[in-house]
This record gives sequence, C-alpha cells and structure tokens, in this order.
Amino acid sequence: MTKQPIQDLITELGLNDLPEPMKIDLVMKWGNLVQKDIIMRVLRELPESEKEELDRLLAQKGDNFEAVYAFLETKLPNLDEIAKEEIDKFRLEMVDTFKSLGLK
Repeated sequence: MTKQPIQDLITELGLNDLPEPMKIDLVMKWGNLVQKDIIMRVLRELPESEKEELDRLLAQKGDNFEAVYAFLETKLPNLDEIAKEEIDKFRLEMVDTFKSLGLK
C-alpha cells in the first residue's frame, strides 16, 4: 500500500508540525491498520474455495507480494477499488474521531 494517502491524512488533520519521527510512526501504524482492513475485506469477499487456493499460494510464495497480488487481482477484479474504499473509510473515521475530540 502506498504511504501517500496516509501522509495526505496527516496534512488533512493538521499534524504536519509533528516531529518527523512521530509522523513516520503514524504512517507506519495507520498504514498497517489500513492493510489489515483491506485483508479482512478481501477475505470476506473471496469464495471459500479461493481462500483455500490463497492459503496454498501463501504457503508457497507468501513472501512474493507480486504473486499474491496477481492472484487476488484475478479473483477480485475490483481489488484496487476495495483498497481505495478501505483507505477512504479509514480517512473518514480518523477525521470524525479528531472532530469528536475537538482536535480538528
């Protein structure tokens, strides 16, 4: 996942003045949260037989991101849209949280 949407969120939330190490930490933590949301969504949308095929692929090539992504892209043609939706959902949740806390 690209870090740009998370960096854009830092700007949107007015956190640009944070020290660089804190911004890097936010990018890493928020990026991991979004990745988990994307993975959960993919698993909900994959049919059971394709989950088993994914399990086999992960056992053989789990460290090969390109192979896993290519597999998922063939099974979920809307994979990029799923990722975009999950990123947007996370962004809106963070903006709402900051607003409810009076921080934005």
